[in-house]
Amino acid sequence: MLEVLKETEGDMLAVRVSGELTNEDFDLYRELIRDRMKRYGSARLYYEMVSLSWVKPGAALENGLFDVVHGREYGRVAMVGEKVWQEWAAKLISPFKKKGVQYYDLHEREQAMRWVQEGE
Repeated sequence: MLEVLKETEGDMLAVRVSGELTNEDFDLYRELIRDRMKRYGSARLYYEMVSLSWVKPGAALENGLFDVVHGREYGRVAMVGEKVWQEWAAKLISPFKKKGVQYYDLHEREQAMRWVQEGE
């Protein structure tokens, strides 16, 4: 499930993903991030993963390709999670983002949000 958080504004998209991620969730995410890139020339992203249990492999692959193609249009990206594989995923996609990806543990979510919003 993809939830758009209230901190979303301007060129910043803040989302929380949990449970199972479907093709529809990834489609919505790509639509929201693409809209910001089109309107502002780039997009900042806060991506929080909580109790994430399943990601459809085809949807994840399609999303990964989107990131490779559009990675240079991202500004600051924070991934917040609770599992070792999530930190590895952040490191794996970091080279494809213009400013890389900062990974934070779930208990550091406020710090991650500040970093995306203000660069601190």
